[in-house]
Amino acid sequence: MMKLQPLLISGIAVLLLFSGMASADGGGHKEVLPDETIIGISLLSSLITYFLIPKISKFELNNEQRLVSSLIMFTVVVHAILGIDDLKLLAGAAGFFAFGVAFYVLEIPIVENNRKNLSYLFIVYTLAIVIFYVYLHPDLMKDGSYDLVGILTKISEIGIIGLTLKR
Repeated sequence: MMKLQPLLISGIAVLLLFSGMASADGGGHKEVLPDETIIGISLLSSLITYFLIPKISKFELNNEQRLVSSLIMFTVVVHAILGIDDLKLLAGAAGFFAFGVAFYVLEIPIVENNRKNLSYLFIVYTLAIVIFYVYLHPDLMKDGSYDLVGILTKISEIGIIGLTLKR
């Protein structure tokens, strides 16, 4: 089993990295819902997560960890809604959801034994999504105006990186 751990972690790392690169499409999406609706649903989900995560988590979460889980949920919901018409964005939502559950909800032995390395992987995953979004949308525009959903999601992701680094 111990020899399989590095292989398993490497496989997960590659899968998550590629799903992160794929999900960086933000802003090039079709209009599934108006941007304001997507932001509203995501903010509401984020708020609900902040207050309810302590009830379902196997961990004693402090306010900072609750905030990170809330930011993760914001990002998950945005990518999931936009992923209705774009499988790449849905893959990004799945990646963020997996990290969120692994770090803040379930106590998974392999995650607990490799928490530091997986935290770095999560930072790289999130950073890759931000970088590819900026690469694809250097002017932060969508259809001639600022991509509000994309910008707010990247701010959320930068918050995730900062708070994960702080821990």
